[in-house]
Amino acid sequence: MILSLHVPKTGGSSFRESLRNCYGSRALFDYGDLVGVNTPEAIAHRERRTAKARARKDDLASRYDVIHGHFLPEKYFGLFPVEGFSAFFRDPFQQTLSHYDFFQRHPEIDHPVVKLVHAVQMSLPEFIEAFPDPQTRFLGGLGIDDLAVVGPMEQYERLVALFNSVFGCRIAPSSTRENANPGRDGAYAVDAQTRKAIERYRGGDIEAYRRACEKFEKLAGRYDI
Repeated sequence: MILSLHVPKTGGSSFRESLRNCYGSRALFDYGDLVGVNTPEAIAHRERRTAKARARKDDLASRYDVIHGHFLPEKYFGLFPVEGFSAFFRDPFQQTLSHYDFFQRHPEIDHPVVKLVHAVQMSLPEFIEAFPDPQTRFLGGLGIDDLAVVGPMEQYERLVALFNSVFGCRIAPSSTRENANPGRDGAYAVDAQTRKAIERYRGGDIEAYRRACEKFEKLAGRYDI
């Protein structure tokens, strides 16, 4: 089983469509666990969903070859022989601005964080402080070295090629950018205040991104990508 962690705003929606095109009904897309929300209600919600998944482990093993989505890796620990975990990361300064911008554009999304951002009209600095290290938290109990495929989404096509080489599949990169900001062409400008806030509250993401880039280059060299 391939377990693909969809870290927010790292190309995961585009990759989901590539997985759908390649695997069809053999791909399971697992969203709705409210990863990163740690209220008692959200934790109980995740526990219920995890219990349901673990109760159908034989069905999952027989019906699917890949699971992709917003879930913590522990959800599937020990359910079946795991072929490997995969995750894409993004420069934390760009990921932060993209994530905040996405929430601003989509107040209709039924998610507690989106609702909170709009209910209190959360500013960018407040958002950064309130939700530290959003990329790292998707690793759960895993580290970068535990991932069979990992790297920066800025190297998206090479990442897909690495995924194919490691897992022996034939995924084609998506021809469209899913959930991208339609009004933006190029990188976000990061002012000094925002940079300082990200360095303070998202140091874990900065380090994880550095290590993801480092491991990616080692893997790319091993597979001649």
